Amino acid sequence: MRSLDRAVRSIDKKAMVIPMPFKSWSDANISVRRGEVSMIAGPPGAGKSTAALAIAVRSQVPTLYASADSHESTMAIRSLAMVLNLPQAEAEEKMANDPQWASLILKDKIGHIRWMFDASPTLADLEDEINVYREVMGANPELVVVDNAVDVTHESGDEFSSLRSLMREVKWWSRDTSAAFLILHHTSEGYEGYPCPPRASLHGKIAQVPSLIITLSSDQPGLMAAAAVKNRYGPADATGKTAVWMDYFPTTMTLKDMD
Repeated sequence: MRSLDRAVRSIDKKAMVIPMPFKSWSDANISVRRGEVSMIAGPPGAGKSTAALAIAVRSQVPTLYASADSHESTMAIRSLAMVLNLPQAEAEEKMANDPQWASLILKDKIGHIRWMFDASPTLADLEDEINVYREVMGANPELVVVDNAVDVTHESGDEFSSLRSLMREVKWWSRDTSAAFLILHHTSEGYEGYPCPPRASLHGKIAQVPSLIITLSSDQPGLMAAAAVKNRYGPADATGKTAVWMDYFPTTMTLKDMD
């Protein structure tokens, strides 16, 4: 048993949140918090992986990144392009011509990230990976990214059951490890929302668990809109109409506050 009067004495306010690389998100009270589940959702191609990778790379906290959606070579190219501000095609060419150089760059810039590349991981696989991380690194990860939720399989074979089970598990894991869990997820077609999809569009209707849900849209060239459709620690608009606009260039994996 614990008492709150003692617990609050040991709380470090700065340690409660993952360092946010986007000032526009921080200004809107959008924060990815330790011990909580956060979600980035949107249609295919909206930039979910870019946003999650930018947070993982630039936060510089010990991270476990479960990339079921993309192969390790793809993530290496994207990461290299992001940290060097290069077009992905150029990053791929440089990596092929000088893999030793690319390896040193990635070790220096994103050595704080450990990766899991199972294409269809089960809940048990994810739990095993967290335990392996803890054993190898001697501590829990501070940030865990799951890209993306629908790729995590469940023994029942039912997609909606898998999603619900995943959310129950990551909620428990976040409390057990005090890590921030960032889950990437799809929104369903057929929902109108401008500029971003509404909370109701979340595939599988799993909005109950996350303390933060951000939906994304990148319909306009060079721009990404991010809307807090659920935010336990700040303002939210479930319709997706209240959004933060950012500069977004997929070719170079560039996502930043607008100039």
